[in-house]
Amino acid sequence: MNLIEITCPEGTLDETQRQAIAHDVMSTLLVEPDAPPQALERAGHLTHVWFRAASTWTTGAGRDQDRASTPFVVTITVPEVWREELSRRAIGAVRTALTRHVTSAARDRTGAVWINVVGVHEGSIGMNGRPSTSTDIVRYLTQDVAPPIAEDLPDGEAIDPVCGMRVHLGPHAHTLTHNGRTIGFCASGCRAVYAEDHNLPIDA
Repeated sequence: MNLIEITCPEGTLDETQRQAIAHDVMSTLLVEPDAPPQALERAGHLTHVWFRAASTWTTGAGRDQDRASTPFVVTITVPEVWREELSRRAIGAVRTALTRHVTSAARDRTGAVWINVVGVHEGSIGMNGRPSTSTDIVRYLTQDVAPPIAEDLPDGEAIDPVCGMRVHLGPHAHTLTHNGRTIGFCASGCRAVYAEDHNLPIDA
């Protein structure tokens, strides 16, 4: 789930720029080479970019008439338990898109671009208007996925049993121990679903 709201002064962006920015953000966030196509398609349904025009624009130094210093304020809403994990990639995707399509966003002026990632607490996510959790979202994303059987994998690699992605079992990998076996996951969300399904503590 990525809900991305981009706010800037009215008249800053035309329709072509808005469409190009949204396309670039989606192209970055919805690309995982090893991800099952069914999961990526469903992720697309839960990823939205929209634009809001600010009708009044005032800075601490007074009303700013210099259009070259147009500010952008972006709010990215994700489940709280994913916030730290997703922030760097999501912020980078939005900043790169703005830099590519808006000349004024390309310069490194403090305060010109604010990208804030906001986390929604478990049970406070309203997927399809119903109270949901991050594991509900992962279940939606992976419900049509049949993970491949992990055969002939190189040492240090595993197949995520929830989404089917190939993962590296390095020091920062998301893992659980189940029946004496180390199981790897692509992200904390898949690990949480597996732990919930098998009644395992998340730090097992």
